[in-house]
Amino acid sequence: MQALDGTIANPGGSLSATSESEIIGALRNIFVRSRIIISVDLETPYSCRFATTNDSVIELKDQSISAIINERQEQLDSASREISELETVMDSIKNHRRQLIEKKDKITQSMKFHKRLVSAVCRLPTEVLSHIFVHCLPETSYILPVASKSLTPMLLTRICRRWREVAVGMPSLWCRVWFCSTEVDNRHWESMAFCYDLWLKRSRGLPLSLEAWCDEDDSITKLRGVIQPYINQISSLYIHFVFQASKPELVFKDLPALQELTVCAYDFSKMRRIAQSMSQLLHTMHSLKVTFPLFNLEDFSASTPLLARLTNIEVAINQLNAVPQLLHLCPNLSSLTIHAGVEQQIQTIEPFTHTKLRSLRIAHDLRNTEHLFGLLNALSLPDLRLLEARYIGSFQQHILFDTLPPPKLCELEARYAQPWPHEGLKALLARSNCPLESLVFGGGAMTTDVQRAEYVALIPCLQVVVDPIYQDVFA
Repeated sequence: MQALDGTIANPGGSLSATSESEIIGALRNIFVRSRIIISVDLETPYSCRFATTNDSVIELKDQSISAIINERQEQLDSASREISELETVMDSIKNHRRQLIEKKDKITQSMKFHKRLVSAVCRLPTEVLSHIFVHCLPETSYILPVASKSLTPMLLTRICRRWREVAVGMPSLWCRVWFCSTEVDNRHWESMAFCYDLWLKRSRGLPLSLEAWCDEDDSITKLRGVIQPYINQISSLYIHFVFQASKPELVFKDLPALQELTVCAYDFSKMRRIAQSMSQLLHTMHSLKVTFPLFNLEDFSASTPLLARLTNIEVAINQLNAVPQLLHLCPNLSSLTIHAGVEQQIQTIEPFTHTKLRSLRIAHDLRNTEHLFGLLNALSLPDLRLLEARYIGSFQQHILFDTLPPPKLCELEARYAQPWPHEGLKALLARSNCPLESLVFGGGAMTTDVQRAEYVALIPCLQVVVDPIYQDVFA
């Protein structure tokens, strides 16, 4: 058997080719020898004459057949050696290919890195990039950390190293959290708690806005455990009490920095107990929103000191005559938002003056707009500067301009008011003491270009905005 060039000294020797030339030379020699083996004719005089072994033939031709067997053994050994050496060379080729693939990946990474160096985005100062990141935050008020890998801010940490460093170093990106504890979540609570804690740590002491669903007392306990290290940061809390949550007082305990509270109680029978629990909140709180159930002053009889401190309230009520009573209990109120669904005939309302209310937003039930007249006639709001009205019946719209707007009114927003009382508004603007600066027409308030031009003609500095999709307070 011919010896291989280079490192192969004999057919049985091992192949250790490491350089490209050695691999190519060894492969060439293997091909040469393999052709000889492949081309060997294995036919013998006995191949076609005997289909089975014949003892008499073996005895007569013993020496001849033994020679053939010995030759086949040598051919088999040669073929096995060539296969072994070919596999060794192939292993070297595979290793070489692997090195090339690894190098290719590194070349690609290097090219991308240097391309980024000339990219406008990568050259942006950190301050500019931070500003962009803020605008990338979801429009939703709160973010669920364990399900936000495809949303900002978690998505920003997965783009590149610099973006991750900038995003993690921006506490303002990590200040909104949605806390949810369900039966499914409970099985993975330990890992979820870790995610919440890591998220909250990145806020680095900034005020936190937290939304929480409490469907049972155990979820309230878990919520308290997660937020305890950050209790002095929570400035805004949106809490949902589901039917099984029986201890709402645990939620409101020790919240020294809370300023804004939104409550949704699906079991309206627990609202009085929830309201009583709010009485332990400190003087920092100034805003209260109750999305469900309907607001009942009797439920808050034990929370009168809390109401007296509030400057903003958003509630849904079923009796408009409760509005003056609410204003009486809230002397420091500057903003009031009410969704009025009146069920009973409104009682006579004594005139009432509130000197500090500057913003009034009313979404009225279209089926009962006849009750609005008594309320607006009874109220005197000398410091009112913003008025928004929604779902006001056509025969009630004149009230907005004839009875309510005081001399200080600066901003008027109208939504879902049809037909639009064009002449009534013109009369309001024509008054010499009307300082209106902004007029907003939202969805359902149909006006024409000509009408809006007439308003500007009366007050040249008036800013008229048409925004049919703007929702703001009411959905």
